[in-house]
Amino acid sequence: MSDPALPPFLKTSPPPTAPPSSARLHALYASTSSQRTTNPTGYAANSQWWASVIEETLRTGWINGEDGDRLILKVDDALLGRLEDEHGRRPKGIGGVIEGLASTTPPTLHPLPHFTTSLTPLHAPPSLTSRFIGRPLWWAVSQLNPFGSSADKVEKEETLWSRYGKGKEYVHIPLLQQSASSFTSHLSKNPIQSYTDALFVLESFREEYGEVCFPASPSSKKLPEGTHKLSVKDIEVLVKWLHRDCGVVVTDGSIIKVLEPDQIPSDHPITDADRGVISVINAQRKVEKQILGIEEQITQSQEKARKQLAKGQKNAALSYLRSKKQLEDLLAKRIASSEQLGAVIRSIDQAKGDVEIMAAYETSTSTLRSVLSDPSLSPDRISATTDALAEAMADQEEIDQAVRIGGELAMGGKRVEVDDDELAAELEDLVQEEKAAQVAAAEQQKKQVEKERKEQTEREEAAGKQSVPVNEKPTVLLPAHSQAAKPQQGSEQHNQLKKQEQEEQQWKDRYEDAQHRKEAERRRSEEERLRKEERSIVAE
Repeated sequence: MSDPALPPFLKTSPPPTAPPSSARLHALYASTSSQRTTNPTGYAANSQWWASVIEETLRTGWINGEDGDRLILKVDDALLGRLEDEHGRRPKGIGGVIEGLASTTPPTLHPLPHFTTSLTPLHAPPSLTSRFIGRPLWWAVSQLNPFGSSADKVEKEETLWSRYGKGKEYVHIPLLQQSASSFTSHLSKNPIQSYTDALFVLESFREEYGEVCFPASPSSKKLPEGTHKLSVKDIEVLVKWLHRDCGVVVTDGSIIKVLEPDQIPSDHPITDADRGVISVINAQRKVEKQILGIEEQITQSQEKARKQLAKGQKNAALSYLRSKKQLEDLLAKRIASSEQLGAVIRSIDQAKGDVEIMAAYETSTSTLRSVLSDPSLSPDRISATTDALAEAMADQEEIDQAVRIGGELAMGGKRVEVDDDELAAELEDLVQEEKAAQVAAAEQQKKQVEKERKEQTEREEAAGKQSVPVNEKPTVLLPAHSQAAKPQQGSEQHNQLKKQEQEEQQWKDRYEDAQHRKEAERRRSEEERLRKEERSIVAE
């Protein structure tokens, strides 16, 4: 819960700065420029506190209101009134605070008239004349001043207020820089897609970027509830900064063109084509606003007709319905006009894209011709290089062939000649032996099964004779495993035969594969021999 003794601007959620104690607050309101000599440390701390309060209350809209300026500070009695405490006290040293903020290097507050009229960037380095002549001359004059330096003189708060206050307007440079940073960050994430999307007037620029360019930094406090959007005056200042100091937009005062990251402002001024496009875009926006107004009128006519009909005023209801019909006809015409203007804008974007494509074609053509003009790409040079490469490859192949044949000759006495028929006979013997072994195993298993079945039958007959009466025939019940033994044995034999056939087929496949490899090797050797003879004939 907030302290009831705090000024209203410190009761906001969140507050612009941490609320101080009552004694500290009293000292802050009583601080004046006279403390610069008596208590310089305390005065600097007080001025810093008021500077942070002014920045945050300006950004959040406390000073100028929700629809007011957020980048421009007007130093007048209204500002002092917004900073009053619960007892009606106003800060006495605001004039000195404004002087400090406007006199720092670089300044925190910059006079609005100079900001809007200056043609050079505010952070541009000083000229050589100012650096080597102006400053030394000013220092020499100050040394010769018989009345002493003006730095030792502390001006009264009333004098500072007359000089820096009384309705004077200032641009808050840190907040402006935050807005510019938000704008460039937004463009990097949402780049301009077409030519017409980069063109704006002041109002359309505010509609597009008034909220996304709101000043914010990693250390900024959370904004209070409500609408936070830059004013028209803020947008004018921001566009001036982006054009003159940042170089990310160009403007002639009425038309704003957003540049791409690789574009230079001096190469893309505002042209007559840009002005023509803006006129078409503005016409479409006006038609769209008319469409919204006509739709609203149609709804109102419909509601009025219903109310008159409920009252029994049929003639009045009929009049409203007639007006509704006329409005619907006008709406259809305005929608058609809007679609036509939209088609014109799309055609402009397409034409602009075609121009850029043709420029890319011309650039690529000149680049390709420049590359092709290299002497190493001449037809004679290419022919000589490819011929030399062919000769080198032929020499390498000849050397490889000689090495292989020499190795075969060297190993010729140790090579083992293999008879293919003998291998086939040996393979067939192995297959027959495998078959015989499998048949013998099957016969052995069959005999074992018959033996077990006979023994089982004898045991069951002996058990039946003991339990069955003489005049009844015994009923023999075979166990479940005995009844299923025969089908299971047949399945096992079938699986063994199938496995045997698969193994036999694998042996045959291996043998055929070996034969194919041998035939391929023979053909390759024959082809190499023929190529060598052909080269020898050509060389001769």
